[in-house]
Amino acid sequence: MNQLYSKIRKADSIVVASPIYWFNISAQTKIFIDRLYAVGVGQKNIFKGKNIAIILSFADPDPFISGAVNALRSFQDICRYIGANIEGMVYGSASGAGEIKEKQDVMEKAVLLGKHLATIRMKHT
Repeated sequence: MNQLYSKIRKADSIVVASPIYWFNISAQTKIFIDRLYAVGVGQKNIFKGKNIAIILSFADPDPFISGAVNALRSFQDICRYIGANIEGMVYGSASGAGEIKEKQDVMEKAVLLGKHLATIRMKHT
């Protein structure tokens, strides 16, 4: 994790992506977030002022029924706590591997979010 902490410390923006399993983020994403607690609070906080982008996929077309709304709310709470800025959220419904690529509107939103993060980066350099 120390190598990852170093990379996060240097980053302007962080993209967190997760499928929705059992009405919230995946266990792997939750473990990642939990491990960041070591550098995410108090004087050790390496996230304050960082830009966060969130990408989620879920099977049910409704973000409320699928649980995506729980994940989005979790990210809002986490980012508020660590002082990070949510710069955008892209989420969409897909149940099969690669199926999300067929969702043109979701793909366009992801491209725009990437361009937005790059624009923020250029403003700060």
